[in-house]
Amino acid sequence: MVSSRVNGINESATVSMSNKAAELKAAGKTIYSFGIGEPDFTTPEEIIDYAFKEAREGKTHYTPSAGIMELREKIAEKMKKKNNIDATASSVLVTPTKFSLNLALYSIIDPGEEVLLPAPYYVSYPDIIKLNQGKMITVPTDENYEFDFQEMKKYISPKTKAFMFNNPVNPTGKVYSEKSLRALADFILENDLYLISDEIYEDLIYKGRMFSPGSIEEMKDKTVTLSGFSKSYAMTGWRIGYMVAPLDIIKAANKVQQQTLTCAPSISQYGAMKALEDEESVAKMRQEFAKRRDLTVSLLKEIDGITLYEPEGAFYAFPGYSTEKADDKLSMELLEKYNVIVTPGSPFGAPGHFRISYATSQDVIREGIGRIEKYFNNL
Repeated sequence: MVSSRVNGINESATVSMSNKAAELKAAGKTIYSFGIGEPDFTTPEEIIDYAFKEAREGKTHYTPSAGIMELREKIAEKMKKKNNIDATASSVLVTPTKFSLNLALYSIIDPGEEVLLPAPYYVSYPDIIKLNQGKMITVPTDENYEFDFQEMKKYISPKTKAFMFNNPVNPTGKVYSEKSLRALADFILENDLYLISDEIYEDLIYKGRMFSPGSIEEMKDKTVTLSGFSKSYAMTGWRIGYMVAPLDIIKAANKVQQQTLTCAPSISQYGAMKALEDEESVAKMRQEFAKRRDLTVSLLKEIDGITLYEPEGAFYAFPGYSTEKADDKLSMELLEKYNVIVTPGSPFGAPGHFRISYATSQDVIREGIGRIEKYFNNL
């Protein structure tokens, strides 16, 4: 019998839909999948070549638990240059980005303490909070997904410990402005909270620009910044990322890492070192995603019965719809009747929506959204 802690969490909705797509494809069906958030590109060859050159030279052993020092130094340099965060190698922990969410919460919250989540939120946040014995408190955003600080104040209690969000936002594609994030920083400081800022999509912005709240001097001791290489460099399978945080949090997280992963994979770390030198591949991918974003938006706007916040970053669109049909039922009908996979909005904290990942070819986007349009025309 498994523990109540595990029984209390759910499977990832996005991973489950991806698994379903793989099953149907294996059965011979043509599936138009907008499910999982994964670039359809292969990792750039120079990254693969460099990592395996290092592997052939014997770099296949344990590394220091916090990461190879040279990589930590390169990440700190990147954080200073691109994010304006005053980082040093000692404030960097190399770890898979999704695991860093767990490390951050495990290091910050005690059982029963509360974490504020602005909705819509990344689908795994609620269960990661539960897994770390915290309590999720969902706070609403306005019609443009902006923070409503007057409303958020109502959710503060003596047990509130942290605020967690990502920017650009999965699932909406929202990119928060510097003005909004400075106001958020004021809210964090006024209420003596920690901020966990998940910036995994930082390189994929088409409108606006990236601003890291960890760059605000007063937030230096209150912010954990997370990022990685999965989305920008098409390195999802390498499972490599990092967290940048105050030294006490890094030391605490490193202890947990020593007793769980031991260290991030050595070969992946060498790949990450090479990736930090490769701005050209990131720019090419961003340009292609921008084209797919424009195509996705233009096609969705032609469908009667849905509304759309135009995504400014990441590679998702998050349409809302006007029927009373539950989003899980809508998603299942799209799959069963039209061979299209989307992710229901409810696991993101937004019933009456569905998420489309446009990290796929333009041909799939055209045909798949065409089928979504037929579905809505037949409702």
